[in-house]
Amino acid sequence: MDFKKIIQSDREAKVKSKFEGTFLEYLDIIKSDPDKAKLSHKRMYDTIIKGGFEILKPEENQRIRKIYGNDIIKRYGFFKEDFFGIDKVLMKIVSYFYSASMKGEESRQVLYLAGPVGAGKSSLVEAMKKAFENTEPVYVLKGCPMNEEPLHLIPKHLRKGFEKMLDVEIEGDLCPECKYRLLNEYGGQYEDFPVVTTSFSIRSRRGIGVVPPVDPNNQDTS
Repeated sequence: MDFKKIIQSDREAKVKSKFEGTFLEYLDIIKSDPDKAKLSHKRMYDTIIKGGFEILKPEENQRIRKIYGNDIIKRYGFFKEDFFGIDKVLMKIVSYFYSASMKGEESRQVLYLAGPVGAGKSSLVEAMKKAFENTEPVYVLKGCPMNEEPLHLIPKHLRKGFEKMLDVEIEGDLCPECKYRLLNEYGGQYEDFPVVTTSFSIRSRRGIGVVPPVDPNNQDTS
């Protein structure tokens, strides 16, 4: 086993996956693949669905009928190895991400998991956090403390036209620091603003936040 070759190969793969260019180059990337600019709900839903699912019909499976009655159950491959007996809960979670990714009312709501100790709340959150770490890199404004979406650079009066051309929906505004840099470093020429790729990281608190329990005796808050 050549350890040096493995390390070198991994390093080269990371270099190839990285991107650094101008906002103008980023627009060409989005034009060819609008999914590169998808938001977190869509990213999470696509990750779950990528694992596939099977439909369990009670009339064909007596065991399913005994557990769930006459309800048709979807069992998702993403959760299959780690979670058992909570298929209805998982269906509700996937339904939430689907509706939110379609810009439904859920996109403006917070997903809150409630239940007794040992119900699997923390384990579900951990599974989804780890899934984000394995998704494809995201494009962000270089040097932005918020790692924000580069499409925020587009002025409000031009957004409708860009949304039609790129087949995306633009949400949000530039953070104060990027506004300052745009005016003072790039003279308002937002097409020259640098864009890079980054990834989600639990350990580095990048794209995934964790709030420790306020009450040390309460292990449910996360």
